[in-house]
Amino acid sequence: MANIELDGANKKIKVDSGDLTLDIPGDIILDADGGDLTFADGGTNLLKVTNSSSDVVLQPQVDAKDIIFKQYDGRNLLEINDGGYVAIANGATGPGQLRLYEDTDNGTNYSAFQVGTQSGDITYTLPTADGSSGQVLSTNGSGTLSWATASSADPSSADGDSLGTASAEWSDLYLADGGIVYFGNDQDIRLTHNADKGLILKHSATADDKPVILTLQTGETDMAQDDVIGKIEFQAPDEGTGTDAVLVSAAIQAVAEGDFSSSSNATRLEFMTGSSEAATSQMSISSGGIVGIGAVPTGDLGVGLHIKTADSGASVNAEADELVLENGTGAGNCGMSILSATDGLGGIYFADSGANKIGMIDYNHSINTMSFQTNSAEAMRIESDGDVLIAKTAVNSATVGHQLHAVGEVAHTRQANNVAIFNREDNGSGQNFDGQLISFRADNTEQGTIAISSSTTSYNAFSGAHWGRLADNTAPTILRGTVIESIATMIDWYRIKMTNGDGYEFHEEIALPDGKSVGDTISHTAEDGVTYNGVIEKQVNEQLPMTKISDTEDSKAVYGVFNSWDNEPDDGINDMLVTALGAFIVRVHKDETLAIGDLLSSKGDGTAKKQADDIFRASTIAKVTSTEKSYTYADGSYCVPCTLHCG
Repeated sequence: MANIELDGANKKIKVDSGDLTLDIPGDIILDADGGDLTFADGGTNLLKVTNSSSDVVLQPQVDAKDIIFKQYDGRNLLEINDGGYVAIANGATGPGQLRLYEDTDNGTNYSAFQVGTQSGDITYTLPTADGSSGQVLSTNGSGTLSWATASSADPSSADGDSLGTASAEWSDLYLADGGIVYFGNDQDIRLTHNADKGLILKHSATADDKPVILTLQTGETDMAQDDVIGKIEFQAPDEGTGTDAVLVSAAIQAVAEGDFSSSSNATRLEFMTGSSEAATSQMSISSGGIVGIGAVPTGDLGVGLHIKTADSGASVNAEADELVLENGTGAGNCGMSILSATDGLGGIYFADSGANKIGMIDYNHSINTMSFQTNSAEAMRIESDGDVLIAKTAVNSATVGHQLHAVGEVAHTRQANNVAIFNREDNGSGQNFDGQLISFRADNTEQGTIAISSSTTSYNAFSGAHWGRLADNTAPTILRGTVIESIATMIDWYRIKMTNGDGYEFHEEIALPDGKSVGDTISHTAEDGVTYNGVIEKQVNEQLPMTKISDTEDSKAVYGVFNSWDNEPDDGINDMLVTALGAFIVRVHKDETLAIGDLLSSKGDGTAKKQADDIFRASTIAKVTSTEKSYTYADGSYCVPCTLHCG
């Protein structure tokens, strides 16, 4: 059993072995009037608790030793280290925290400082003095902190602070989707990020004449010819595989056209594109407003738009230099294409102050026609088949105007005066008024002419014919040169009067339809392919009788000889041409023997015979000019050349 000794002389309670336990029902109070409580181990003092003006001082009694607070499990929680620092730890569950609690009247919330995962120790050295209002702590990168003026969006006053300095620049600025950068005291200019698309530069002022102006200003103080003032470049990003060309693929730049001075800043704008190379200039706008495509614009080839593929070596007329197309490559071909839909129009329009389409050239793709307009009205048209129409819009010889058919036919129609004028002018010698006006050819061999000599017109290889028609309006086979007589009945011709879409009245010849008479209105498809409603009219005929094959010997009713049937399209009218004047042939009876100079009269069977005398009579048909038979028919009758005298 341990013994407890009270040593009054030395003021000790001594236990000779084991521990000492004070177990009392109340509190244990250590009251030392000397002001110190010392904790010792084996006679060595370890910790002293001192009263210092009612402050409690905890002081280790062994030099270079620390005060450590531990958790039940032995973990260090708080260490007051002799090295001059306080360490707060937790353990494997998390880092230590320094917590500062709010006023308990407000609640139990706190603010804490906590260390994150670090690769090494970090020590922050505080500045030695207080900073100015609005300053913030800034590190030098080695843990030394100092006061610095904050680069914030909230300066101390308008225009009061800068974001960064000339020697301390910001490296990067990150804005979120939809981020906006404002400029101006009233934030009237703003640069907005349009998420995943780009940037929008906007002037927020709503008053008139408040455009957004983006100025590229060079710092160069001595601008010389061909110096670049500013440039916008378009470039693809670097590509990891190296398969994409990382070149400037397009650009827009402003280039000085000459040396700048106080009175000159002539500048052209160049538009640049690239294919397999860095972008080069492809289009330019000069200081004078000349646009060049493929070349730098100059005034020698136009004052407007100059599109150049290659140099042609040509110059341009000053009266047509607003648009110039130029090519000198290969054959030197140069052209302009107007592309339209298959049912659309392609056109070139001419305008003045009086009309926006006073002249026009257009192509109608629906019907494949080319038309030309003058004085706001169509003047000429080229049809899809190559027919050319002048002063009319449809093929119709009864309509005033001109038709030039691709097959070679022409038609000229006029309401009054001359339809055609053929005029020979002197070539300067005073002797070339006379001569040939018209040449008539067959298989490109001249068959006849019309010529003038002084005041005389000659019709060379001339023959004249009249219209004729059999009484029954049939068209049997009649041998060429057969003798024809007239009968008392006049030929009846009918026509239909129509009005086209332009309000122009015209006529076309028709056969009188069964059951119809003059004055009736009928439907008729005209030469232009359009169907009209028209009125039947009877044409005036004062001189042309019906005819028959001559059946009276020595008939005084001889009209001429058969030439041919009218070769116009079948219209139900069977008209013949009866040659009565000029040089032609006459069909002679097989039993007749002729001599040059013989006169001919009717044999009474469609052939001619030798007239009994040499007197020109009412029955005389012709005079023989050659006995050479030009043709012999199956019945033995034959044809000889003659001059006809029955017209």
